[in-house]
Amino acid sequence: MARMEEEAGCFVLLTNVPTAGDLAHSARDILTVYKDQHGTEQHYGFLKDPVIVNSLFLKKPERIEALGFVLLLALLLWRVMERAMRRYVDSSSTSLPGWDKKATERPTSFMMVTKFAGVIVLKLGDHRQLARPLSVVAVRYMTELDVPVACFTNCTSG
Repeated sequence: MARMEEEAGCFVLLTNVPTAGDLAHSARDILTVYKDQHGTEQHYGFLKDPVIVNSLFLKKPERIEALGFVLLLALLLWRVMERAMRRYVDSSSTSLPGWDKKATERPTSFMMVTKFAGVIVLKLGDHRQLARPLSVVAVRYMTELDVPVACFTNCTSG
């Protein structure tokens, strides 16, 4: 029984993450991040939904590949935002406003995106301004992601 428990508790993970230097991480940290990828897998579920699959009609393989690439980049950005928020919470030992104005220590990207639902940017010529000031909660999320609030109005491209 002891041997079976030991075998069941064994997890092999190959990685190219260095064990020494600036980019070094412990085996426990790498395994924790790897195991936390269930969130990524969970977000792929919509691609298997018959409603989504049946509504997509792409004739050319290049377009299917491009759509897959765009979805993959969107999911990567989604997970990077979530990871950045959770690292901020862990490093600052604070919580963030979550659902129903309750504090959370496990913010999600979806939770954050809902805080920006009412943001409207008005553009007149080259001038941009917000229709209403950002909420305190939205500013707090931007601060933790290290994104300047001026990103809505100071845009150098047209």
